[in-house]
Amino acid sequence: MVIAFVFYINHHLTIYHQPKITLISPHTFSELFIDQPLLQCFKPKKYVATIKQNHIGLVVWNMHKGGDRDWEQTLKQYAKQKDFILLQEATPDIEKQLDLTEQFPSRLYASAFAYQGKDSGVAMLSQYVPQRYCIGTGKEPWLRIPKMGMAMFFPLQNGDSLLVINLHLVNFEFNIADYQHQIKQMLELVDRHTGPIILAGDFNAWRKLRYQFLKKLTQQYHFQEVNFTPDKRLRFIGNPLDFVFVRGLNVISATTEQTQSSDHNPLFVELELKNTE
Repeated sequence: MVIAFVFYINHHLTIYHQPKITLISPHTFSELFIDQPLLQCFKPKKYVATIKQNHIGLVVWNMHKGGDRDWEQTLKQYAKQKDFILLQEATPDIEKQLDLTEQFPSRLYASAFAYQGKDSGVAMLSQYVPQRYCIGTGKEPWLRIPKMGMAMFFPLQNGDSLLVINLHLVNFEFNIADYQHQIKQMLELVDRHTGPIILAGDFNAWRKLRYQFLKKLTQQYHFQEVNFTPDKRLRFIGNPLDFVFVRGLNVISATTEQTQSSDHNPLFVELELKNTE
């Protein structure tokens, strides 16, 4: 049965040699070569404006490849009065079905495979133009399906920048070697960053071993885990899959709600920048 399942998946699967990256933005970007060979990074060709407000509204949602009913209306509702939307299992249908240009001038999509002809990956919708963005990939050790991560840097008025990282981590693995590799790859960006950070997404932390590693790593980097009230996050074996971690920000509120538009429920977080003067 396992062999038949793997054959079925691979028969309908197209894996790209290089991630397919699409940024829709008022600015033009060019590739930036840095000493992190596992990441692709890009910078704008001209100056971008700083974030002037202290308050940040955020939604994190695995949208299940847009395969559930009314996802378009649901996403449009979630996006109201938000600064950032971080999506996993996102598809280009967002651009086809919804007009989000006015609310989110910068929209970054990255996918490394297509299933039954439809791209799937991660996306970040932003009210602001980034001063840099990076893309990283990991692979499921059995199915070899790529999992994606992305990061955006946004300039702040005090000279620092806000780093926002959106992850969809490896799922099917007996040990956690590939899981560790994928998250450490993106956290290399954190090593040199002194400003505030949002780290969020579908961490697939359904095993105790994974959560213990995640907890240790986030403590090492001085992240605060965001707690939700009510907490209706999707769980497997009693463990939540989706998380938000922050550094250099105050958590004003964090909540979740049930939806029929995906197998994951969305996470809503309101944050405040610290020491922006």
